[in-house]
Amino acid sequence: MKKSLSFLPVLILLVCPFIVPAIYHADASPQLVDYIFCNGNIITIDETNPLVQAIAINDGLIVGLGSTDAILQNFVTENETTYDLNGRTIMPGIIDGHSHYMASLFWIGETETIYDSQTIALANGYTTLNEKSIDIGEFEWIQEAEQNGTLRLRVNAFLIYNFAWLEDNETVLVDAWEPDVIPVLDHDRKFRVPGFKIYLDGASGNRGFPAMSDPYTQEMVDLWGIINPYGDLYFNQSELNSVVDSLHDRGFSVAVHAMGDRATETILNAIEYALNGTDNDNARHQIEHNSFIREDQIAKALSLNTIHSVRGYFPTYWQQDYADLYSTVWLERTVNRYSLPGEGLHTYLETDFGFLHGYDEDDWSRSSNIRPFLHMWGLVTRKAIDENGTIHSPDPWLAKHEISVEQALRMMTIEGAYAVKQENYIGSLEVGKYADLIVIDDDPLTMGVDDLKDINVLLTMVYGKIEFLWQSHTFPTPYTSGTSRTTSALWIVLLTLSSLIVVRSRRRI
Repeated sequence: MKKSLSFLPVLILLVCPFIVPAIYHADASPQLVDYIFCNGNIITIDETNPLVQAIAINDGLIVGLGSTDAILQNFVTENETTYDLNGRTIMPGIIDGHSHYMASLFWIGETETIYDSQTIALANGYTTLNEKSIDIGEFEWIQEAEQNGTLRLRVNAFLIYNFAWLEDNETVLVDAWEPDVIPVLDHDRKFRVPGFKIYLDGASGNRGFPAMSDPYTQEMVDLWGIINPYGDLYFNQSELNSVVDSLHDRGFSVAVHAMGDRATETILNAIEYALNGTDNDNARHQIEHNSFIREDQIAKALSLNTIHSVRGYFPTYWQQDYADLYSTVWLERTVNRYSLPGEGLHTYLETDFGFLHGYDEDDWSRSSNIRPFLHMWGLVTRKAIDENGTIHSPDPWLAKHEISVEQALRMMTIEGAYAVKQENYIGSLEVGKYADLIVIDDDPLTMGVDDLKDINVLLTMVYGKIEFLWQSHTFPTPYTSGTSRTTSALWIVLLTLSSLIVVRSRRRI
């Protein structure tokens, strides 16, 4: 009997190095979570941890980021919701800093199909829309959608202060809001109200024209039917100072439509007046479009720390028309908008998209396009596609102030979050933030920039819930290869025991 047990000391020496870690890891059970995505390329937009392989998500929040091995050792899922990315890319969900998506659904009567109508935005990777112009009807409709659970993405509403047109050459105020209306800034709500939208100058037609410090030429006046040779300013300086100061004191951010440089000057002065020496980091006042901005105004914006939107997709196919109509000074001012991210200003993507003029998924020429990666392509290359499908490259005057892919990514994510005081909750992938993310089929950081426009969204997740999945694609697939360290150790123990028993049995025979 003693002879038959003589192999045990050897066995114990062989298996102890594996048994002890196995027992330890068995006691330190991995956390049960809702989702794990592993073996991927995850762009976090977090400068301290820019790229990781895997992410764990539970109860709507990001709970783990790191290598695939580390995440699989510390987290586990049920129901085959650990997904193998197979090298695909995850990034934060797209935040449209200047959208009319939800409002336009109301305009065109899509009030009964709000749940399905959001699919187009989700399929393009949007997880948050900062809606820049919400009237009372749209407000109540979106609020109801949040309450009944049919609001599938985040909406930050900027309540309309005045309408985007003139009557008898005068601005038209909106009187729909109660005088005691207050900001709604709860971060756990999908529907928030951070500010008011103010229209300060025109755009075209019955809206008047951008307010400029230099007059329009006679050719422009004749071509466009301009009445006021310097464009149309909806409020004078004193009036705007009073409006912005009042909203500032009530805790609202203001988002101000300013296309011409005279409008930009007026709103910068009004923001300076309202801030009264304080920093804009708390107020988050912002200027929309910045279509013509002077270098001295950029310097003032830096001193005030104002926030600015930039349309990602410039109609480059019209560049010769611009060059023929505008002076060199005007051309410099209209392209200065692209210098803003490089100057260090908070600058976010505006698509300015709405359904009012219809939606044609095959039309890639529209500058207010819904496609975020078309805007990224436009920001980085300054190229554009005309109605015939021809790609136009920028002339030297338009190619100035090149934007990197990294800057474009920030404009599409964390900067849009900053504009609505949510940079600590969304806009980047960090532990503790909401799980708002997308899976895409290529890596914008390593692919050729000319192909950025062709990136497809495979999956969109909002608050830890998959809201869109590209059904025609073979994704996602459950992770099946590989095991945890504990499982591996136990298998080694069992194999070692089996081998020793077989050897001992043969010796006895």
